[in-house]
Amino acid sequence: MDGRTHRSLDSAALPLHELSLFCLLLSAALLRLLILSHDVRFHPDEALYATYARRMALYGDLLLRDAPLDKPPLGMFLTALSFSLLRESEFAARLPSVFLSLISVSACYALARRLLNRRAALICLAIMTFSPFDLAFSGSAFHDPLLTACCLLCALCLSRDQPFGAGILAACALATKQSAVQFLPVYCLLGVVGARWLTVGSLWRFCLPILIGAAALAWWSAARAAPADFWTLGVLNPGALRLIRSDEVLPRLARWSALYGESVGFVPLLLIVIYAVWRCLQQPSRAATVILISACSLLAMLFAYWLLAFPIYDRYLLPLVPLTALLLAYSLAQWRSRLAIFAALALMLPFTLRTLRNEHSIGIQSELFRGVDQLAAHIRTLEGAPLIYDHWLSWELRYYLGDSPRAQLVWYPSAEWLARDVCNLPTPSYFAAPEPLAWRWLAVLNAAGARLNPIARTPLVLYQITCEQESP
Repeated sequence: MDGRTHRSLDSAALPLHELSLFCLLLSAALLRLLILSHDVRFHPDEALYATYARRMALYGDLLLRDAPLDKPPLGMFLTALSFSLLRESEFAARLPSVFLSLISVSACYALARRLLNRRAALICLAIMTFSPFDLAFSGSAFHDPLLTACCLLCALCLSRDQPFGAGILAACALATKQSAVQFLPVYCLLGVVGARWLTVGSLWRFCLPILIGAAALAWWSAARAAPADFWTLGVLNPGALRLIRSDEVLPRLARWSALYGESVGFVPLLLIVIYAVWRCLQQPSRAATVILISACSLLAMLFAYWLLAFPIYDRYLLPLVPLTALLLAYSLAQWRSRLAIFAALALMLPFTLRTLRNEHSIGIQSELFRGVDQLAAHIRTLEGAPLIYDHWLSWELRYYLGDSPRAQLVWYPSAEWLARDVCNLPTPSYFAAPEPLAWRWLAVLNAAGARLNPIARTPLVLYQITCEQESP
């Protein structure tokens, strides 16, 4: 078959490719809008970020001087902008993540097209479109979708010989989360593989925006004059970084494996990555270099999450989903049968549907904080300035109580600590809790002489506290 025949076949396949591209992008948009339509209350960290963003939007408090921040400000700036445009709400807080997820899906396709080939790029787009993990976080107010989009766009700009734009996006990633330090080198390396030329001048154009962004972050942190800056709290809050203990090895392996499996839902599909690596070792090429970089980086990060005592937060894995998509797309693109490729991708769909039905175990869990807004509304009707003792609901309840609540929330680490103080604290006082988790606290408080009377069920419960201490 001569070259003209090849070109005619490629031309014939182009309309089908463009139609598939349009259908997948449209599906990606519709699926993410469905996720956004879920009626789910804020996760604690969502509520925390949204509370700070509300201060920025309502009062122009861009420095958040007294806030114990452990994150850079860009994600909160974006949420504050959405609040300013659309008014403060859960919808406005989560809407930016829908656009950021779509940007990530499109950027991952463009990067795969640049680094691999057209067929692999289309498969990569399908994986990102239906990924349960990416979908679950596309309707959230977390900052990880912004970090992922910045990393992908940075790699794409580098692959297209646009170092200044890549530097701006790298600076944005650093201004979103400190974990950009671990992800940016991988994505930058992928971008460099696709670049056609590298010079000292291009390196300077890449580094200049990063230096300016770092200086701006340092100025912002210094201007806050907070007791502890976000760099320090970002290190302290997750806890000391150490090697895990022997009794943690298997539980952490099982938990991280289950979370990572949600990237495609059907875990055995990930075994195809082994085929990709084997092919690359046999046929060295630019695409093979991309796959080996992605596989080694992915494996190194997963081992680090497992063997170092990182908190087990599912959102930490979101920037790894595009790397997984690249690996799977390259592997599936080697298959000659389109039917086999469709069958492999179809294995993801039951897990995608589970995410769309809000039955997933990642991202925002619908039942955990159901009724917190109704609980806050009831608390606002209480007279005076009531004390609300709490262990589970602090940041969510603070957000839904509004910007200037009369109620004072007091967090307690254990039932024993609260029992020690409960009859010596001012009245009126109350205890807020999810009913299934409150039984032990009620038993300990009753033993200490406190009586708790439920006055509201939303299904969260608000108990009014009275004390019946024995006379000496």
